[in-house]
Amino acid sequence: MKDCIQQLVELFGNNDYSAGTRKKVQRWLADEEHVDEKDKALRMLWKQAGEQEVPNGMQQSIRQMQQNIGLKPVSHKNYQLFVWRAAAIFLLAVSSVSVYLMLEKDRPVKDLVECYIPTAEIHELTLPDGTHVMLNSKSTLLYPEQFNGKTRSVYLIGEANFKVKPDKKHPFIVKANDYQVTALGTEFNVNAYPESNELIATLLEGSVRVEFNNLISNVILKPNEQLIYNKHTKEHNLQLPEIDDVTAWQRGELVFSNMHLEDIFTSLERKFPYAFVYSLHSMKKNTYSFRFQNQASLEEIMSIISQVVGDVDYVIKGNKCYVTNKK
Repeated sequence: MKDCIQQLVELFGNNDYSAGTRKKVQRWLADEEHVDEKDKALRMLWKQAGEQEVPNGMQQSIRQMQQNIGLKPVSHKNYQLFVWRAAAIFLLAVSSVSVYLMLEKDRPVKDLVECYIPTAEIHELTLPDGTHVMLNSKSTLLYPEQFNGKTRSVYLIGEANFKVKPDKKHPFIVKANDYQVTALGTEFNVNAYPESNELIATLLEGSVRVEFNNLISNVILKPNEQLIYNKHTKEHNLQLPEIDDVTAWQRGELVFSNMHLEDIFTSLERKFPYAFVYSLHSMKKNTYSFRFQNQASLEEIMSIISQVVGDVDYVIKGNKCYVTNKK
């Protein structure tokens, strides 16, 4: 049982699952069965985030999380144990053990604000420092209620465009797993969806430093440059993309450039409230390029895709899109 629990916690902590699955695992972690084995596994997960102690400023966020996910109140003598478990569950809830990178080590951390954008929506917000952010669908941005430290750090899961308020004394930092982008006053786009193998930063104006590979390596981007980092191979490449394609999502457009069908379907699941059902074995390994204007329906998009690919068919039924090979 000990090894099984360790494997379950590590598997869940390093992968992205549905909200229903996350909820079940969180409640399983929070109950009292096999508590010692769970606590040991969660401590190991926390260490992977880079720190062996719970940050001082995280208690209020943990108490709020306690209410959100239904953890039972605990006595004072068990508080530290609760904090350990809650902190690790907090990491799991956002599908990335690297959320610790969000927390600045040189000061107590203010409460974090979590902004989540549902499927098929795009949202604009202004951060406490005046920075303007546009968030793509199924994205989460974590940021403090106030920026009081030496840097202005936020944590991104998904995709966002940042128009940074200039402040040379307080660099603006976007953190995403082992990838971060630092700017002074500039505009850039970051794509960091957890289900994607790649983390992408594109500079529109100004200058940014992109750090990757556990922040060991870094590249300074010039305007219109894009750095793509593969999370698994640790390789990176620099290119000059079509900026109009990079920012297309902000206008409601869909642009797919040399993408596999399964990656296209994953993107469509963020744009439309439909789940795609298909067999990976039946999908061709070819790559395809498409561009769809704003307001294009899923029916219109799938009709064009099926015509271009040639040997796939689809049926949209309920909240699912079934993709099969043509007979």
